[in-house]
Amino acid sequence: MTAPPYDLLAVPHVGITFAVSGEADAVARLRQVTAPFYQPVAEPEGQIWRLTLVLAGEHAGREPADDSEPDHRVEFDAAARTLTVTCPAPRWLPVFGLRYTRTIVRTLAIAAGAVPLHGAGVDVRGVGVMLVGDKWAGKTTAAMSLVRSGSAALVSNDDVLLQETGVDWQMVGGPRSMGVRTSSLGEHRPLLRPAELLAAAQPHPAKRPSKAFLFPGGLTALGGAVRATAPAHAVVELVCRPDEPIRHEELSGRQAADVLRRYLETTADRRRLGLVEALGAPTPALTDRVLSSLVGSLRFHRFSHPVSGWVDDFLTFVRERVGLAGTAI
Repeated sequence: MTAPPYDLLAVPHVGITFAVSGEADAVARLRQVTAPFYQPVAEPEGQIWRLTLVLAGEHAGREPADDSEPDHRVEFDAAARTLTVTCPAPRWLPVFGLRYTRTIVRTLAIAAGAVPLHGAGVDVRGVGVMLVGDKWAGKTTAAMSLVRSGSAALVSNDDVLLQETGVDWQMVGGPRSMGVRTSSLGEHRPLLRPAELLAAAQPHPAKRPSKAFLFPGGLTALGGAVRATAPAHAVVELVCRPDEPIRHEELSGRQAADVLRRYLETTADRRRLGLVEALGAPTPALTDRVLSSLVGSLRFHRFSHPVSGWVDDFLTFVRERVGLAGTAI
């Protein structure tokens, strides 16, 4: 066991606990930014991974002057289940710790049969809705608008895991940061003002002129809520068609299967492939049985929209049409 002081953070859906030690401020910050996905516990649950956060390197203790991402070093031993992250920038150190622990969690979940989809997961009054789509399709705008309207809780932003529970499927989220384009703020519902977004994004060290970054908990500062898991009931494909009016349709059979194949993630993490390989996870795949189960268990929709002026219609569509057994949300 890691020598005290350490934090124990359990991740129930994969049965592991991170024993986190090192730079005290970074350890405390990691606990904050991974909630509610990692749960503080008094005793370890399942397998133990030792994570050490080290503040060291040239200019240690100083943040990058231009808000750029600093260099960092990572050492891991998958067999011994140890991970050491070293970074000179205090605000960035827990972010790197978050990223690598999240890679471990996703890789182990996929190895156990979870299906990773590129999209957002939202719990809308007990109905789990996955929003999938290509870049610029409006997934983040739609998810945040559902959550901030008071009718939903965010489970995951840019990717979501589908995990079979025996009789149905559930969505599983993770502590992934949200990138919010400032050019999209006028589309958000309720209206999201730049000052509100910047205040909620202040705890995150990453900044760009065109995009602000939020930890999942930053949604609470904007009037939203976050959940770690939720039942999975429906998939909505968002499609941006600039020159066409709003359209929505229900999908079934081959169309539904094609949506799942199109938005299946090809790896547990596209940036930390070395760690994924060391953990020995298989490439994500949709077997015939899993595909049949998902198509038979979930409802599938497509919502096509222009570039602007579509979110109010989308919110109405979700509340009135995306329900279970004909029941409106």
